[in-house]
Amino acid sequence: MEIKWLNPDSPFDRLILAGDIGGTNTNLGLVGYKKGKFTLILETVFPSATLTSLAEPLAETLKIAKEHSPELKPEYCCISAAGPVSNNRCVMTNLSWDIDGNALTTIIGIPVMIINDFVAISYGIPTLDVEDPTQIHKLVHSDGSYAQPQLATKAVIGPGTGMGVSFLAFDGKRHIPASSEGGHMSFSPFDEDSRSFCDYMTKKLGTQPGVEVFVSGLGISNMYEWWKATKGIPSNPLFQKIEETEPSDRPKYISRASDTDPVAAEMMRLFVKMLGRFASDVSALLLPLGGLYLAGGTVQKDMRWLERDHLFMKYFEKNYNPNIRPLLQKMPVYIIKDYSISLYGAANASLNLQQTK
Repeated sequence: MEIKWLNPDSPFDRLILAGDIGGTNTNLGLVGYKKGKFTLILETVFPSATLTSLAEPLAETLKIAKEHSPELKPEYCCISAAGPVSNNRCVMTNLSWDIDGNALTTIIGIPVMIINDFVAISYGIPTLDVEDPTQIHKLVHSDGSYAQPQLATKAVIGPGTGMGVSFLAFDGKRHIPASSEGGHMSFSPFDEDSRSFCDYMTKKLGTQPGVEVFVSGLGISNMYEWWKATKGIPSNPLFQKIEETEPSDRPKYISRASDTDPVAAEMMRLFVKMLGRFASDVSALLLPLGGLYLAGGTVQKDMRWLERDHLFMKYFEKNYNPNIRPLLQKMPVYIIKDYSISLYGAANASLNLQQTK
């Protein structure tokens, strides 16, 4: 467990215990709210693979807060988790254990709400300032322009351990977050490499694979196996280390190697092409003229590859229909840099959704 006291003396009118449960890490935080602003006061981090439930980490976080100050007692708890949510319960897509909000409410004595992880990010979008470079990085279109956001739908895609998708529908007055499982839509190959990769995964899985299998940290691990089986991998020390490491750790080593090794560089180029095409498909479906937001650690760590030679944008702006291309060129594309967005979003969701009950 890692403990981070970020703003221990920050004033607040309301206090929420927020959680972000991902395939890699479980992040819990006390988030204060005052005059329309959210502040992360305390954050605890647990490796998700070491947990079998949330009861213990939630109790430990509350204990740490109470020992610091009895006033750090949250009124609500909102947990965002990677998977579909029904009846305040989430069956997670990348972990072997589930989250039951009603059971946790009984255990910790605070009302616990469970929401989809990308619903949380959608609720976090309004807390971000697109003009703040510490929170947002704007991607330039291939013609050198930055598209301006309109009062319209916003969308979020996030290649992390898996692939998350959500959106914020605009009703003329406000943005309404909504969830999806768009990361599990069928993958659409578009060139020789993506078709070969898709054929390989289809045979391996015995069925048509979804986007997450290709465009995520899991996707990079799968790409490595496909590359090894169909093209062969170099016998140099860099790839020897990648071969010997755990599959879940290979993406970060491939990313690091891509700055000096040409094969690792080609792997990253293929990943960005696939990400660009999927982002384009989502944008054609939802028309997020209010902004397409790219979330997830994979995007943040590999930002250089998205921008190199406008690679991401070249594939994002492609469409068979000449009438759709200008629409894609008008869509602002943002990379979310603030790692705390899921916790802010869960806190914001808690305040908004509790008021509607």
